Amino acid sequence: MKNTCSTGVKMSSGITVLVALVLAFLTPGTGSAQEWRPGTRQMPQMPELSELSGDWLSPRAVWFNGVAAASGVSPEDLRAVGEPRRGTRITQVVRFNSGPVPVVVWQDRNADGVADIIEILRSGGVVFQLIDADYDGQANVLRSYNSSGKLTNETRF
Repeated sequence: MKNTCSTGVKMSSGITVLVALVLAFLTPGTGSAQEWRPGTRQMPQMPELSELSGDWLSPRAVWFNGVAAASGVSPEDLRAVGEPRRGTRITQVVRFNSGPVPVVVWQDRNADGVADIIEILRSGGVVFQLIDADYDGQANVLRSYNSSGKLTNETRF
């Protein structure tokens, strides 16, 4: 059986399927990773170092909804590692890692104990950044990046 592709070239059914598969992988995805949105605009409190051992996920579950689709890693498979702000027990940076690779990173840039930037990574590259640009505790900007690291969308709240 012969089919004609969009360029008018005739091809067999097997080649038609192969071309369709190749085009599907080369076409930018519209899957759930591209549609991730935070559960709330209220940025999370930075945890103390002692809170990162044991069940760190349950009290922060709202912040990990959709992370598996966006990152390719289930939140249950992550290990939390924090870096404290000098002289305190409050973390300045928390990396939620899969092995040695960060999957989610929270940063408190102004030392108020609230995350100011949250990044979700896939294969080591940032795919989403949620930013509290004016340090009021509310997210103002959501940025999406493609697998090459190019900014593909910026939403302002």
